[in-house]
Amino acid sequence: MGYGWRLRPATSPSSMKSATRYLVISLAAIIVVIVLVFWKRADREAAIEELQMRFNAQVVLGEEEFYVGCDGEALVDLVDFSALIKRVGEPAIVDLTGAPNLESLKGFEVLTSVKSLVVIDCPKLTSIEGVAGHPGLTELIVMDAIQLTDVSPLRGLSSLITLDLSGAVALETATLKNLPALENLFLSRCRKLGSLDVSEFPELKQLFLDGTARLSSIKGLEGLSQLTDLDVSNATSLEGVSGISGLSSLIVLDIRNVDIPDFSGIGNLPALRVLRMGGQDTIETLEPLSGLVGLKEIHLEACPNFRSLKGIPPSVSQYAGFTHCPKLESIAGIEACEGLEQLDVTGCRKLKSIDEVAKLSSLVQLSLVKCREVNDITPVVALEKLTIVTLGGSGVLPDSVEDLETANPDIIFDFAVGE
Repeated sequence: MGYGWRLRPATSPSSMKSATRYLVISLAAIIVVIVLVFWKRADREAAIEELQMRFNAQVVLGEEEFYVGCDGEALVDLVDFSALIKRVGEPAIVDLTGAPNLESLKGFEVLTSVKSLVVIDCPKLTSIEGVAGHPGLTELIVMDAIQLTDVSPLRGLSSLITLDLSGAVALETATLKNLPALENLFLSRCRKLGSLDVSEFPELKQLFLDGTARLSSIKGLEGLSQLTDLDVSNATSLEGVSGISGLSSLIVLDIRNVDIPDFSGIGNLPALRVLRMGGQDTIETLEPLSGLVGLKEIHLEACPNFRSLKGIPPSVSQYAGFTHCPKLESIAGIEACEGLEQLDVTGCRKLKSIDEVAKLSSLVQLSLVKCREVNDITPVVALEKLTIVTLGGSGVLPDSVEDLETANPDIIFDFAVGE
């Protein structure tokens, strides 16, 4: 019996059936995907249209995330609103500024992709329920919520960096817990806030408490070694700022209208560059502040017993203002600040001479508004960089500057009365 080659089918009937079945399934899957894509797109467009028609919302779409803004009168809480947003996709920013009837943030908890929630000027807002435990929120701004009294839902926000509750005028307590990433805390104009504990926030960099008229104590301030900005201006119930000497990174400090019985804690802050103060009865000279070797700006206003610039840190170069100080008769000592660019002694009505100004070769602006005893402006004539001198209400007469030969021929003498 001989042997020969025998052709066999390339594919068996069973293999062909399997391939056909696979092809059919694949085509069906593709069709399903296409249908789902079109359905999703249609549903998304329907959701956007409902957001616009029902809530007067604005939707700005990006490639991966989007922004939603809403100030519609129909917005009372965020339950239906958030459900519609979820049909659109994953928003990064939700801005509800000006929503007149918004009462609660209930429903926000489902929008886990949101990084920034902005709620400004919503006068009926009484509850921030819905924010607790939010995983991705890095910024929460709830400003001018005049009826808000309870901030207990502000807990477990592991990613929150910035919290702004400014203008919550009815808020009496602000117990903040489990905010490990918090760096910026704004409680400006929370007029009824009685006390504050910041000991849980060692990473805090900015703390604004201006206008908190009833605030009597700040616990844990000494532990904020990362704090760069502290504003307690017009926190008139504070007696001193306990723990301030521990703020080794502090750059800007505003203590206007806060009673400071002892300036020793402030006078040695190693990083301080800007100091704003005013209304302190105890400050008479700048000697308590002579240790501020990095200070660039000093703003001192309406200190009734301030009488001398003695002790001013020579590092002051950008701005020195000593305004409305009724006992200041001389600026002797200012010559130590050779690099000073701006000097303002507005409203110092007993100031008589500005001779020391002649040594400030870097001076660009000088204000002598309402310095009624100053009548000689000749100390400025050799200052090449000086561009403007404001003299409204001073003792300098306009005709006395007409023939002055100044180092800077373009210098402006402004006699308009201002503050």
